[in-house]
Amino acid sequence: MVEEEEIRRALDFVLSEGARYADIRLERSYATVIELKDGIFREMSYGIDHGAGVRVLYSNSWGFSSSNELSDLKALFEDTLKIGRALSLHEKRTEPITLADTPAVTEHFRLNPRINPAGVSIGEKKDMVKAAYRAAKEYSKLIKGITISYVDGYEERIYANSEGSYIEETLPSVFMRVHAVAKRDNTLQEGRESTGAVGGFEVLKEANPETIAVKAADKAIRLLDAELPPAGEFCVIMDPKLTGVFMHEALGHAAEADHVLYGESILRGRLGEEIAYEGLTIADDPTIENSHGYYRYDDEGVRAHRTEVIKDGVLVSFLHTRETAGRLDAVPTSNARAANYSEIPLVRMSNTIIEPGDSEFEEMREDISYGIYAMGMRGGQVDTVRGEFQFSAEEAFLIENGELTKRLKNISLSGHTLDVLKNIDALGKTKSRGSIGFCGKEGQEVPVSEYAPHVRVKKILVGGATVTSPVPSHR
Repeated sequence: MVEEEEIRRALDFVLSEGARYADIRLERSYATVIELKDGIFREMSYGIDHGAGVRVLYSNSWGFSSSNELSDLKALFEDTLKIGRALSLHEKRTEPITLADTPAVTEHFRLNPRINPAGVSIGEKKDMVKAAYRAAKEYSKLIKGITISYVDGYEERIYANSEGSYIEETLPSVFMRVHAVAKRDNTLQEGRESTGAVGGFEVLKEANPETIAVKAADKAIRLLDAELPPAGEFCVIMDPKLTGVFMHEALGHAAEADHVLYGESILRGRLGEEIAYEGLTIADDPTIENSHGYYRYDDEGVRAHRTEVIKDGVLVSFLHTRETAGRLDAVPTSNARAANYSEIPLVRMSNTIIEPGDSEFEEMREDISYGIYAMGMRGGQVDTVRGEFQFSAEEAFLIENGELTKRLKNISLSGHTLDVLKNIDALGKTKSRGSIGFCGKEGQEVPVSEYAPHVRVKKILVGGATVTSPVPSHR
């Protein structure tokens, strides 16, 4: 892309012009997108994108700009400095911007997949998607609609800052989602399944796209015979998928330090408090290989590492960029992420981890006389300020005298995040990978995933509840 010497010269120049700090992210990405809907290819494309995003801290204001024109980095930095200078004349910050210290890093890292997606022909990818479509279509005559989305990417990245860091990375990624719709008479139900990782094409081969498609179709078929749930407060067991997304949405976003600083989090002022069941430990961990939320360095050049947010029921950390860590006198947690070079890094989650406990699934339900086993996440709303939520599970079962009986649909769970965290009284013995998808915040989407066990909540409101002044779910 651009020579290291040229990048360092541009950084030195902007410092000589009065900048306090500067950094640059250069990216070149190669992406394939395929979408098959009801037997018709709606999209089949291959594209290459490249560019740079530059930040300059001048006085007490940030300047940011991005460009696809990389022939004159000095000019790009100069333009960004002008933005910082102009903002410094108008912004009335009462608190100085302080970046938490991090070590300067020099590294060249390449993630070498067994099968590079860039080396797989578009024809083979197309055939894979068609085979998955046929598997779902042939599963049942009740399947009336199928949409399959496939995306892969191969990215080359350079990060450098005025403190001496220079990092080169090459990372492949793959993702596939199947959405199936079943119909009987006037009843429609849907099922979704997805897989993906920062890794090679072998991730999809091992997951078997046809199996994923059949799972989505089977879920849609099962729900055609499901009944509506009872309404009221019940003991609820959440499966790993629902647990993971619940913790990501209701807790994880509230733990993002920018929300805390802006007064948009129920967790503000609660560090060191016991806010959850004493056996609950929740972490953010971008270091998990072959995960969808994997990265080696965040978008401020901070080496990725695991951060415990809740430890044995106690809130022990927020998630940070260098700026939020500096303002809250904390340690950076490697959670500065941007969707691409044209966006500003924000505090973002990666892989949300809920550590297991010591209960078998059968043990968790055996003393429930009348309750709910809720599985998967269909969507919902969360308000991080009030700590209120409303989520819809994909499917559920009624629990009667410890046994799973009637299959249920259109399950709604609502309540207050901190109440739910306190009402947890059992965690499953093993955790598994839950949902795989993309998290949105301020118009940016980044890949994430969750790993969780089953979780039992003593009481939670089921069916028919609404959230006061909800904020759209980030998921």
